[in-house]
Amino acid sequence: MSTSRGGSTRAALIRATTELVGEVGYHHATTKAIAERAGVAEGTIYRHFPDKRALFAAAVMEGQREVAAWMDALPARAGSAPLADVLAEVFVQLSVLREQVIPLENAMAATPALAQPAGSGLPEPDRTAADLDPASLGEALAERGGPPLALAEYLRAEQELGTLRADVDPAQTAVLLLAAFYGLQTSPLAGSAGLSAAQVRDFVDVVLHGLAHPAGRQVRTS
Repeated sequence: MSTSRGGSTRAALIRATTELVGEVGYHHATTKAIAERAGVAEGTIYRHFPDKRALFAAAVMEGQREVAAWMDALPARAGSAPLADVLAEVFVQLSVLREQVIPLENAMAATPALAQPAGSGLPEPDRTAADLDPASLGEALAERGGPPLALAEYLRAEQELGTLRADVDPAQTAVLLLAAFYGLQTSPLAGSAGLSAAQVRDFVDVVLHGLAHPAGRQVRTS
């Protein structure tokens, strides 16, 4: 398959996913229906995406090209501004995806195992993050691309500049940050309007500086 043809097929799958999700929602947008809409065999999906979640995530990002382009440029910004400022920008940007990502994550969490029936010729679902060692987690991010990979590469670049601790794994940290931020977005703090810029900055400050008092244990005096 040529690169141009492969890109065309990938675009058709993303377009079909976007259309179907808009019509029937994430729960009912099956890989079979997506493939039929795109005019390809169901197994073709897995030549372009490691799993259904990755396909849905690609569709979300396609609908937010400005955010996707901003995230793609993130690694090159290492060293251009304080780490806290850039991370705050990252999460303000990702907040734009809230209305699309939360329904996606909720649907995927409620979906039974994504494994296809034995003998279908389709791949088994990916291992969970808990099953992945740091090396294979990095490979998984590279395979999926998108914001997790961009954030991991940015953190790695900051680490090479000495801004980030040398013992921190960029891939694991990117996943932890995004998972924690997703949890914050779905918490009562976010409300119906989403997080404010000040709340995002508070999140970043806690991540970077922790909860312990810098001077150590403080003893109350009466």
